[in-house]
Amino acid sequence: MNKWITIGISVAVSAFLGANAILLFSDKSVISKDVYVHDYERLATGNFEESLPKESLVAPLDTTTVYVESEDTIQDWLVKEGDAVKAGDELATLNTSTADEQREVWESEKEALERQVTEINATISSLQSDRATAQSTSSSTGNATDNVTENTDDQTVNVDVNVDVGVDVSQDGAFAQAIAEAEQKLSEVNQQLQVVDAQLAQEGAAAIISPVEGIVSTIRDKNDRLAIEIYSIDKIIVTYATDEQWQDVQVDDRVRLQADGMEQSIEGTVTQVSQVPAQDSEFLTAYKALDPKDHKNPLAYYEVRIQPKELITNLPFGNNTNAMVLVNEAQQAVAVQSAWLNNRFDNKATAHVVNKYGYAVKTPITIAFDLKTRSVITEGLKAGSVVVYEPQINDYRYAPAIFYPMPMESPSWESAKAFGWKNYLKYLAR
Repeated sequence: MNKWITIGISVAVSAFLGANAILLFSDKSVISKDVYVHDYERLATGNFEESLPKESLVAPLDTTTVYVESEDTIQDWLVKEGDAVKAGDELATLNTSTADEQREVWESEKEALERQVTEINATISSLQSDRATAQSTSSSTGNATDNVTENTDDQTVNVDVNVDVGVDVSQDGAFAQAIAEAEQKLSEVNQQLQVVDAQLAQEGAAAIISPVEGIVSTIRDKNDRLAIEIYSIDKIIVTYATDEQWQDVQVDDRVRLQADGMEQSIEGTVTQVSQVPAQDSEFLTAYKALDPKDHKNPLAYYEVRIQPKELITNLPFGNNTNAMVLVNEAQQAVAVQSAWLNNRFDNKATAHVVNKYGYAVKTPITIAFDLKTRSVITEGLKAGSVVVYEPQINDYRYAPAIFYPMPMESPSWESAKAFGWKNYLKYLAR
């Protein structure tokens, strides 16, 4: 009889202990617990910057090209490459026998360019109208197609746009890109028209004159015609973004510029990020030599133009500069260890934050960007928040109470010597 009583008591005690263990330690336990956390941090505000270092080059803000029919048209060259010229300065004198012929060419070019201005303006108006219609219609499936082609002796202008009319973001972006390309072409045609007008304004058309102030960069054959390129006095900084970097660099990004010859670094601003691959040029060739990384797509180099906030007067065209593009910035923000975040998807995640009662509460946060091993936070955390990291916390159904290691601080050897051994003995004897 005593044997069965003993067995019964043992079973009851074991069941009691097991039930309590389940209630206390199971995932569904509602009994509060304290968790020891070794990794924790009280957040403080700071300024965070993510930068993209780029090789870059000093380039002209604008390039003006003056065309001449052929070398035979020129009687004497009055300038050479590298010469500074002002608007109205003579670049070369024309042979008397060909002066009238050259004037007829310029008059024909002027008529062709004026037609191009009219037609490109019509294209832009049509695109803007179609874009407005697309934005106000949710079910339209029509197409907006514009094609302007004008051949002249020195160029062919072709603006061909075919955009599905719709209201989604991608189509609106296509309209914006098409309008931007047409406006860029319009600017180029207007610039060429300005050159021709300047040539025709002179008496007798006895010379090739400069329509702008600048530096003669090259005199060469271009499109089977003689071309004189003039760099503007105003300078900018040019670099190139690869396809991996194109998504990061944005217009209005701040840039820090440094180069040999600059007394100190200066600031600039990204003014243009091209959407089409850069055409072959001396600047692109130089950039590839300065940054010879083996990119997967050799075609994907996109021109990035940077406007310095100060005039660049002591650096020549083509000079190498170092540009630090600030692709992400956060002022007076907080940051936390990226490895301490949970359930991360895109820029959303959760972190365990200790509330005023001492419990680790799962808190949704929004991430601005990652900087090395830390994530800069825009929402969910603030200065003074205590973020803890302990994988065990994720196993609890309810937020556990947190306790930390006892703070300990050992005196330095210098402070220990300064205190004196007699004082230590005094306190030890108490």
